[in-house]
Amino acid sequence: MKGVKKSIMLEIFKSLPAGGTVFNSLAVIFGSVIGLFLGKFISEKTQDTIFNCLGLFTVYVGVNMMLNMKNSIAVLLSLVLGAVTGEFLGIEEKLNTLGDKLKARIKTSNAKFTQGFVSATLLFCVGSMAIIGSIEDGLRHNPEILITKGIMDCIAGAMMAGTFGVGVMFSVVPLFLYQGVITLGASWAESVITEAMYANISGIGGLMIMGIGLNMMKITRLRLGDMLPGLVYVVFFSAMLA
Repeated sequence: MKGVKKSIMLEIFKSLPAGGTVFNSLAVIFGSVIGLFLGKFISEKTQDTIFNCLGLFTVYVGVNMMLNMKNSIAVLLSLVLGAVTGEFLGIEEKLNTLGDKLKARIKTSNAKFTQGFVSATLLFCVGSMAIIGSIEDGLRHNPEILITKGIMDCIAGAMMAGTFGVGVMFSVVPLFLYQGVITLGASWAESVITEAMYANISGIGGLMIMGIGLNMMKITRLRLGDMLPGLVYVVFFSAMLA
């Protein structure tokens, strides 16, 4: 019965342009709404405990992804140059500014709005599942990877929204644009990206995901938004050092 339901879901979202991203976005919204509702009934101490558990699990996910890398030198160079480029471009600052503008526009008093928006955006957008899933959806009209990711994001979004509030829900905007653009450009990416590149993308994405988990647990204060250009550099260095 479960297999039949999954098959029907796949067929529905296969028929939509960027169907996997549509499902992923709806799942984040649904999870955020659940989290906003449940968050009212959970004490701040319990929310902190849940969030530390989420941070710890996020580190675990990042380690698993990181271990997929094929060329550690390519990943290291990409991470360092990506961070330098991101700082020069002010990506983290721009993400924070965008979060503040959204906060002002919807007139919320939630002090954690921007932190929730930035953390959720990075968590949902950084990683091999977002990239590979979007490419798979664009090339083969197969949204299965993004549907799986959507279910995971739904759970994470619910827990994050319970702590950070409505800012988590607004992360669906960059998520939809990011994955949608990759899906539409997938035919070009297929001719360029090799299996080793996929592995190194997973590696650098895993390191960033680990950083998100450490930031969630307040162990570090890494400017992860500035590291995002590393996802572009890793394709270049993987080709050079192949």
